[in-house]
Amino acid sequence: MLLEEIEFFKTGNLISSIFFAAIFILISINFFSNSELKNTTLVTLILIAAGSLFFLFVFGSIFSKDDKVYFTFAFILGNIFILLSLLRITFSRTKKLYPGRNVFYSFVILAVAIFIIFLQIYNYQDDSGKYTKNEKIADAGIIFGAAVWGGNRPSPVLRERINKGYEVYEKNYVPLLVLTGSGAPEEMAESEVARNELLKYGVKRNHLIIENVTYSTFEQITFVRDNLYRRRNWKSIIVISDNYHLFRINEMCKFNDMNAITFSTETPLSTQGGILFCLRESVAVLMYWVLGFG
Repeated sequence: MLLEEIEFFKTGNLISSIFFAAIFILISINFFSNSELKNTTLVTLILIAAGSLFFLFVFGSIFSKDDKVYFTFAFILGNIFILLSLLRITFSRTKKLYPGRNVFYSFVILAVAIFIIFLQIYNYQDDSGKYTKNEKIADAGIIFGAAVWGGNRPSPVLRERINKGYEVYEKNYVPLLVLTGSGAPEEMAESEVARNELLKYGVKRNHLIIENVTYSTFEQITFVRDNLYRRRNWKSIIVISDNYHLFRINEMCKFNDMNAITFSTETPLSTQGGILFCLRESVAVLMYWVLGFG
């Protein structure tokens, strides 16, 4: 992305800009001031900053989603620790680092941030209730991929996404459906499985667009943005997924200047399952806001 295309008032950019600008300013104040700060303290913080950048470098070089979560936590915790330490040594009289205390507060701040995001995801309401007439409201519906089971069968989660996509199509809300998601080696792609099911339902083949090269929500939204939304001058899209997934999708669409209308599936979840999925999404949203991946 070119510098002139960056919009600093979008959520992720705003958070990152304020956070890292504060760190830079505080380091500059301590570096140029004649305070009693020991050089070893500032060197320690710079080393931690370098370590967090190392985590970021490794994060971009690995492919496991679980590993990405761990490295994201390490990167964010490291920088929260640096900010708290700089605030303490800049404005306190003792100029002491108190690393144990700052580590504890770093975990607390991160936990509070995730909890706030969790509440937004858990209480998210989709847009489906706003529309009752059978008429076009968007240029296309985007069905996000999910797991494929043995025999190239859609998993229950994918099945519900397919069903909701068909409902959107049948009500004439959209003239096209975009099916996303690749697959594991020697396995049919998620989008291809979805296409086969929708053809059985009676959807016309030329009303289906297949994307079978992406592995994540971030990649799928980027694909839609670059290959469809911008090239075809679309004005709006309906995004179709599970309710706990829609908050992150909507954030990504807003960040990429895509007008998204969210439609939730009806996948049944237990209370415990819903909480676990929302917690995972909370981490993914934070990861997207801070690092631009998701």
